[in-house]
Amino acid sequence: MNKRTLVEFITGWILIAIGAIICILPIFGVMNVRLIFILIISLYGIVHLIKNILILSFKEYSGFSTSLSSLLILILLLFLDITEPWNLALLLFIWIILMSLTKLKESDYYHDRKNKLWELNVVNLVLFIIAGIITTLNLYYTSDIQILVLGFFFLINGILDLMDPLVAFIINKKDEFTPKKDGKNKKVK
Repeated sequence: MNKRTLVEFITGWILIAIGAIICILPIFGVMNVRLIFILIISLYGIVHLIKNILILSFKEYSGFSTSLSSLLILILLLFLDITEPWNLALLLFIWIILMSLTKLKESDYYHDRKNKLWELNVVNLVLFIIAGIITTLNLYYTSDIQILVLGFFFLINGILDLMDPLVAFIINKKDEFTPKKDGKNKKVK
């Protein structure tokens, strides 16, 4: 597994863990939606910023774009009261739009390099948008349900982020052995 795939794989698992932790917070009586939303967006931006710094040599900058999107939402949080479900849904929807543009650019990056992962990224983009719209439409309940819905959304988002390095690893493992003309496999470095 190369460095980029490993870093993206670890990042995906961290995002899944964040989503899972958010899902269980209502069990412990944590009901502050504003604080949890700030934590989710902040952690998401920080994790992607660290990921992008670690894989800077691969010249892929989607992590910076993700961090900027998260920073913009944190700035908007200063002006909007998200105890109102409408404002929470609006901020999440804006973040989903910004993230969709980032994911679309990442798909274009793979497509330009003739990498088959662009098809997976487009599918992930569509699933991300569908999950985001469903989440946005379900934020009009009590704070414990809002936290649970946000937790599930970020859990699904972590799973979608994990798919890219997982498939890249499988493809690279498959391509590691190339058939020779004499029918024997040769390991390629």
